[in-house]
Amino acid sequence: MSGSLGPKSGPLHSQHGPWIVLGLLWGVVGLFACVWAAAWVAAALTGGSVAPFSGQWVGALVRGHTEQTWPGTPTPAVIATGIVVVAAASTLVFFVMRAVLSRRSAPDDPVAAINRENTIVSEAGYEATRKRAVSLRKPLSQLPPKEQAKLPEGKIGLALGDVKLPGKRRGPTIYASWEDTILAIMAPRAGKTTSLAIPHILSSKDSPVLVTSNKPDVWQATARVREQDTGGLTWLFDPQGITHTPQQWWWNPLQGITTVEDAFRLAGHFVLTVDDGQNKDLWGPAAADLLCAFILAAAGANLDMNRVAEWLDDELLPTPVEILKAMGQHPMASSLKGAQDGAPETRAGIYQTARTAAKCLRDPQIMKWVTPPTEDLDSFDPDVFVTSKQTLYLMSKAGAGAAAPLVAALTDRVLRAGENAAERQGGRLHNPLIAVLDEAANICKIADLPDLYSHFGSRGIIPVTILQSRKQGVGVWGENKFDAMWGAATRKIVGAGIDDPSLARDLSVMVGKHDVAVSSVTYAERTSESVSLRHQEILDAADVRSLPRGSALVMATGIKPALVDLKPWYTSARAKEIGAAFNLAELETAQRAAEKAGSAL
Repeated sequence: MSGSLGPKSGPLHSQHGPWIVLGLLWGVVGLFACVWAAAWVAAALTGGSVAPFSGQWVGALVRGHTEQTWPGTPTPAVIATGIVVVAAASTLVFFVMRAVLSRRSAPDDPVAAINRENTIVSEAGYEATRKRAVSLRKPLSQLPPKEQAKLPEGKIGLALGDVKLPGKRRGPTIYASWEDTILAIMAPRAGKTTSLAIPHILSSKDSPVLVTSNKPDVWQATARVREQDTGGLTWLFDPQGITHTPQQWWWNPLQGITTVEDAFRLAGHFVLTVDDGQNKDLWGPAAADLLCAFILAAAGANLDMNRVAEWLDDELLPTPVEILKAMGQHPMASSLKGAQDGAPETRAGIYQTARTAAKCLRDPQIMKWVTPPTEDLDSFDPDVFVTSKQTLYLMSKAGAGAAAPLVAALTDRVLRAGENAAERQGGRLHNPLIAVLDEAANICKIADLPDLYSHFGSRGIIPVTILQSRKQGVGVWGENKFDAMWGAATRKIVGAGIDDPSLARDLSVMVGKHDVAVSSVTYAERTSESVSLRHQEILDAADVRSLPRGSALVMATGIKPALVDLKPWYTSARAKEIGAAFNLAELETAQRAAEKAGSAL
């Protein structure tokens, strides 16, 4: 009869027997040594004496001949002192053993298997990231060598987490540098906001930061702290009143649109939000052309987005065609005229799809933010923003009538302004632009974001795209484009709650396999034991799915994946400061909401 005991054999397994016996023997020796030490202390206190520690001394103690072991020393004093010494020695042994065991791991422990001999610390740890930051950022390269050697964390890159060590210990922190692009996939309530969005927004005091979100918590936790850190302005785009903050500025989406490409990019942000897949596939390209023509005409005539919305209501209106001809945009004018002169059913399908895509233009609350105001408000300039220390928060609710197309349009405009500024600064921004795109698949659908990922890092633009699942990304960009985005991201973070079996299996394969020692015992006339190696996955798909909250897999280009403990803001040195700002902003938001509800009554 035989049986495999597996890699996690019990404590009484035969291979542990010699160690148990050896431990018992040394324990007995240690006990007698403690008694001798107690007798020595008691003798020093009472004026007695103690015989030298030896086998004869132990034999006399066992026989109870205390007049030979500690002559002239009261035995009660030895007993009392012995209790104290044994207790102290036991406590010391306990903590030493616990420390030793905490550094050991089970043969199939994934933490030890993944992070053993992993080069991610040497490639993405503090020192490697610091050197890379000095070489990438001109302001840092001009600092004295002593200052370069001790750069604070926020100047070198974005902290991703602490490498896990066996026994729930934390290892060194690993970072994304100022030439990395980040893609994170984490389920709801797995730490996206607390461990990625908020820490990354507050990481650099020198850089402009763009943030997208559909909830007020990110803004509440960081806006006031960012203002104090940088002294820069904070811009809040909140046309749907998520934070109940009054409008303080506006942005003209038509500003700077001079070419067909510019107009088509803006039109694409609207069409990408159409939820009806059948109509988007059938009429989407033509609807994008229609919106492109209207946007180009409105921009050329110094009109605003209200006029675009009006033109969508009249399928035969000749005005935009005439404007395009006057601008010299004859191909666009001809294309628009062809759409208007087409079959009524075709024309109706194109116009209706365009109206659906641009439905947010019919909401006066949203339009106030993107059309010339009746009061004196500041105008947002993306070109100024990308070379500042300012912060831009873009808020939108998901669903019908949302401001998502405008959020995507403004995000895209800022990113392109960053590229232009990088070219003016020699190819790379001196102070990187950090774009934290939370809920990117819901409120920030930029069609060519996967293509832009491949060169953002070389410009000093650091996108942090946060998704809830791989399928969410595929639903927006398609299988091929999302795979391209995944491949172009130089830092990939996969957190808890991955319920996609395909992704879980792929991650299991990428993590790799290891050899695990398996003990087998045969029971016959004589019991024998054999040990063999089993080649198995370090993390199978079920293990990937059940990653605990607060931990994540980090994959860096050309480096083995690593398991890390995330670094939520409430565990940082600034937790008290951020928490106070968060609570104050949350209270102010609640007060404004109550005032608005009261005035509505």
